Amino acid sequence: MRYDLLLKHGHVIDPESGLDARRDVAFSAGRVAAVDEAIPPESAREVVDVTGAHVVPGLVDLHAHAYIAGHDLGLETDPVCSSTGVTTLCDAGSTGAANFPGLREWVVARAATRVLAFLHISAIGLTHLPIGEHALLDYSNPDLAAGVAREHRDVILGIKVREQVEVVGGHGLEPLRRGLRAAEVAGLPVIVHVNNPPVEYGEVLALLRPGDIVSHFFHGRGSGILDDRGRVKRAVHAARRRGVLFDVAHGRNHVNFSVVRKAFEEGFYPDTISSDLTRPGRAGVVKDLPTTLSKFLSLGMPLGDVVR
Repeated sequence: MRYDLLLKHGHVIDPESGLDARRDVAFSAGRVAAVDEAIPPESAREVVDVTGAHVVPGLVDLHAHAYIAGHDLGLETDPVCSSTGVTTLCDAGSTGAANFPGLREWVVARAATRVLAFLHISAIGLTHLPIGEHALLDYSNPDLAAGVAREHRDVILGIKVREQVEVVGGHGLEPLRRGLRAAEVAGLPVIVHVNNPPVEYGEVLALLRPGDIVSHFFHGRGSGILDDRGRVKRAVHAARRRGVLFDVAHGRNHVNFSVVRKAFEEGFYPDTISSDLTRPGRAGVVKDLPTTLSKFLSLGMPLGDVVR
């Protein structure tokens, strides 16, 4: 047999190539070996008719928490990813410079799923959520974070910061400024959690550079993407125009669907959709990445944009 597995009659959506059509897809040795309008069924050991189903590349979950047993939220990656089509999961700042080696050894190196990471600017990461990791700014050392990020560039994608009143206390935007300094030295973007921010939303955006990522932008607490009239703020549009990326990062309390609907009315869609999946989120409202994608499809986001 030429192929190990053949998926027949599926709706193939491949954002990279632009393919959006009914096709057969064949696999050999765990990789795509052929995509064609009609691949003979006798050429494969196993044939599955997927008529009516969408066939897409492996999903990437840009924001989740995978440091199992390392902090309050850690999720075991392989059981959930292998059953939901997620082939790459990015841990969003569970660890900082002091404990990233543990994430690398016990999660990244052992998971069948490809696990990448954003390094928290706070050296202790999200070790104990009831106490904000930015309460003591001495933990947020840009040089230390940049050094670890450069040492582990094969895994670390960027620098994580949280800008939330309950996390930063009276330190305002200083954690973000330190995260940006680390990112500049390491040549990486920042990914910034913004929910109930300590300043007006536009002040956070004003510091961000092309390629930096805003998480939880559909939140409904404190200053957000909408103005007093329920319209997307000019500062938000301006940030997108200069290359700032907006990621859903759904989580258990980071999406207000009234905000989503108003943004969608203006055609303001997310650049990326991620789950912010955690152990309690898996058992609660988040479930998994496909469930999160389905919510935004149901709210009117075009299928091609959802998959992309």
